[in-house]
Amino acid sequence: MKQRERSSLGRKAAGKVGRPRPSLPHVSEEMKRLAGLLEAEMLGWPKVTSRPMFGLNGIYRGPNIFAVLPRTRAMEVPDSIAFRLLKRPRHVMDELHNDKRIVASTPEAKWISFVIESDAEIHAALNWLALAYRQAGKS
Repeated sequence: MKQRERSSLGRKAAGKVGRPRPSLPHVSEEMKRLAGLLEAEMLGWPKVTSRPMFGLNGIYRGPNIFAVLPRTRAMEVPDSIAFRLLKRPRHVMDELHNDKRIVASTPEAKWISFVIESDAEIHAALNWLALAYRQAGKS
């Protein structure tokens, strides 16, 4: 009986959590290919691993997640990757603001999406991912 009571309490508590689920849009086959190229590059960096999560691949430096790449889903915007910057000095904030491929829900958002529309944007994506990677090693 106690087992049954605990499980029903867990369901009730889970139903009352205040944050809505994020929308995870589907990605194109081309984006899957580009994400695979980015992942292959980053897996060559020291201490980088990849773990599947919710239609995405979480990219970690040691225990710290610093990026997510789409497998079947994206974070906010279709055909985008996302990365996490722990520190945002003024010059980084300026670069984020000036890069039209950047999508962030707020300036303080934990995750920043970067829209990739072609192979030509892989280099810029790697630059942002490298910054996130360096910061993940300092935390």
